[in-house]
Amino acid sequence: MKTWKNKFQKVLAILLAICLVTGFMEVSQVQAATKKSGTTYYYTHLIRQKGGKQPGANGYYYDTGTMKVICKGNTLTMYSSFNKSKNRVLNTSKKNFVKYGKHTFKLTSKTKYFSLEFNPENPDKPYRNNYSKSNFINIMKRLNGLGAWITVKNGKVVSMQLCS
Repeated sequence: MKTWKNKFQKVLAILLAICLVTGFMEVSQVQAATKKSGTTYYYTHLIRQKGGKQPGANGYYYDTGTMKVICKGNTLTMYSSFNKSKNRVLNTSKKNFVKYGKHTFKLTSKTKYFSLEFNPENPDKPYRNNYSKSNFINIMKRLNGLGAWITVKNGKVVSMQLCS
């Protein structure tokens, strides 16, 4: 009977340890927009850094970064940090900072992939370059220093835009 209790206690201790470890892992789904929350915009730098608090001219700001981009089917997984907003204005405060971790987004067949480029003939109206999903994801995977805006509405990605 004593060995049974010891084995049972060891199994419980192992299960508790597993629960604690998985509970503290930084595996999270980005708080996607819902019908109540409307549209949420996520911004990140496609550069090999985790992001975080940085010294700036007027104090501190929260910079973003991306270490890895994976796309399987209609699931985009990013090991990244983000600045999020409701009005697509880049706000680098701590309040709007989503810390580094594994974040997933749901893509759809209606998701738009594009970039806007300077139009020397009409500076107020930039060129819009549309991309296929695979081309866009391949550009993101290069982590070449571009910025990426991800627009999420009702839990799904509506559009993704590259910017410099």
